[in-house]
Amino acid sequence: MSAPSNPDSNNWREPLDCLCGRRLTLVVTGGVAAYKAAELARMWTRAGAEVRAVLTENAARFITPLTFESLTGQPAFLDAWSRPQFEIEHIALADWAEAAVVAPATANFLAKMAHGLADDLASTFMLAVRGPKLAAPAMNSRMLSAPATQSNLTTLAGHGVTIINPGSGRLACGQSGEGRLADLETIALLTARSLGPQDLAGRCLAVSAGPTREPWDDIRFLSNRSTGRMGRDLALAAWLRGATVQLVAGPGLAPPPTLPDFEFRPVETTAGMLEALSALDFEALIMAAAPADFRPAGRVAGKIKKDSPALTLPLALNPDILLSLPRDRQRLYIGFAADDHDLVNQAQAKLKLKKLDLVAANPTGGPEGAFGADENHLRLVFRDGRRSEITRRPKFAVAWALLDAVKTLFPA
Repeated sequence: MSAPSNPDSNNWREPLDCLCGRRLTLVVTGGVAAYKAAELARMWTRAGAEVRAVLTENAARFITPLTFESLTGQPAFLDAWSRPQFEIEHIALADWAEAAVVAPATANFLAKMAHGLADDLASTFMLAVRGPKLAAPAMNSRMLSAPATQSNLTTLAGHGVTIINPGSGRLACGQSGEGRLADLETIALLTARSLGPQDLAGRCLAVSAGPTREPWDDIRFLSNRSTGRMGRDLALAAWLRGATVQLVAGPGLAPPPTLPDFEFRPVETTAGMLEALSALDFEALIMAAAPADFRPAGRVAGKIKKDSPALTLPLALNPDILLSLPRDRQRLYIGFAADDHDLVNQAQAKLKLKKLDLVAANPTGGPEGAFGADENHLRLVFRDGRRSEITRRPKFAVAWALLDAVKTLFPA
C-alpha cells in the first residue's frame, strides 16, 4: 500500500485534525464579534494546532489577551512595547506563523491591510507574515457595502488574501442584514484548506453519501443503516485538498457548512439521487452512498392502519445508479462494494460489471462492519489490476488514504 500524503493522517478523525501540529496566528480586531474569536481559537487548539493571538487595542476592550492564553496555552500579544524584547516581535511572530487569520476583521483594519499601513503590532505583523492570510469581515451592513470597504476587499483579494464572506442576520446594532461574522466552522475549515496539500486543486469531484428512503406511505419508508459519514468525509477531504466538490446526499446526513467550491445537494430516493448525479459535471465520481435497492411497488397516501386487510408489501427494483450513468472516457468512476464475505472477489466482479476504475470494498457486519461505525477498513481493486488495502482506521483517515489512491488515476 502506498504511503499516505501525510504520515499523521492515519489518526485523523475529523476534518480539522489536519491542523494538528500547525502554527496559526489569530488576529482579533475591535468588533463586537471579538468574543467569538475565543471559540475559534479553542476549536483550532482542540484539533492540535498551536495558536497565538494578536489583539488590537480596541479588541482588548471586548476581550482580554488572558482569555486566549488560557484557551490556547500559548502567549497572546497586545502591543510591541509591553515588555522588553530581545527580538523584533512582529517579525519573530511572522516567522513563527504558518497562517494568519483576522477574525473579526473590522472595516478599519481591512483598510490598513489593503494599503500597507502598519501602526500597531497587529498591522505590522500582517504586513510581515508570508504564509496564507485570511480575513473574516464583520461589521454593519452599510459599512460593509460602502464603496471604500468593497474596494479594499477587492484589493486584498488581488493580493492573495482569502476573504471569508460574512453571513446575514441580526447585527449588533439591532438591524438585520449582511455583516455577521462567518460561521466559525467555515473559518476553521478554510484555514485548514489554506495549509492543505492542494494536490487536487483544479479537479472537480462528485461524491454521493448516505442512504436513500423509499416511501411506503406518508410516514413509513424503506432504508438502511448507512449514516453517510464515509461520503461526507470523502467530500470534505477532497475539498481540503483543493478540489471543487459536489456532494449528493440522502436524508439524515448533517449538511456541511457553507463553503466556497463546495455544493451540497440533498435528495430523498434512489431515483432522486440518480437524477441529481446525472445532472452534474465532474472529473471523478465517488459513489460512497448506499442507495436502497428496492422500493415499495406502490406508495399509499396517508397512513396505513394496523388493521388494514392488506399488509403485504410488494417490492420493485430500483435503478442501479452506477450502471445507469452513461460512461465518459474522460471521467473516473469509483464505486463501493459493501458485503459480508469474499470482499475482493465481490469488488472485482462489480468493477467489471459496472465498468469502474476503482472499487473500495468494506464489510457490512460483524466487528469490522462499516455501517454506523466510526472506523472503516477497505480493500481496493483497480481497473489496471492493482490491489491494495487501507487498514482499519477512523473514517476521515480512510477518506484521506482513498483519495491518495484516486489521485493516481488522474492523468499526469
